Amino acid sequence: KVFTDLATAKNSPCYGSGHVDPNRALDPGLIYDIETSDYVNFLCSIGYDGDDVAVFARDSSRVNCSERSLATPGDLNYPSFSVVFTGESNGVVKYKRVVKNVGKNTDAVYEVKVNAPSSVEVNVSPAKLVFSEEKQSLSYEISLKSKKSGDLQMVKGIESAFGSIEWSDGIHNVRSPIAVRWRHYSDAASM
Repeated sequence: KVFTDLATAKNSPCYGSGHVDPNRALDPGLIYDIETSDYVNFLCSIGYDGDDVAVFARDSSRVNCSERSLATPGDLNYPSFSVVFTGESNGVVKYKRVVKNVGKNTDAVYEVKVNAPSSVEVNVSPAKLVFSEEKQSLSYEISLKSKKSGDLQMVKGIESAFGSIEWSDGIHNVRSPIAVRWRHYSDAASM
């Protein structure tokens, strides 16, 4: 008997969610660099106090959430974006991210391609990142604006939409998913 792995079979469209290309993983192009202190700041921003966070921190005697710099959980330098639109957000959410060029070409230029979720306007600024030997880390801001019309109070239910942004230098494609949810007042009150 001959057994065929569907993931490697000729013309196979079947790749499981765990399929990994180790060669591409060795040369990602860009990374979203993050440290342990960033995760501590994140835990503080979602409501944990210093004693709770100390369980996760190496030096548990020095966690003071009032001195942490992360204003909102969405400010974590993470490669994905999650947005919940409510009446309080005024339909606009902005996040800042920092990416580091770890590719072989130190003078890489990355341009962004936006695949906006349905009913969302997505703007990325700048739309081009120009790296150099001196500037290996650059920041960008993403702005997500709800295009839903009408009063959110009048619509029942929770709606979701998905999209992405993708930075490319012609060799590497660095994709960041976007997940958007509209939570309406009537739903928030019933939760």
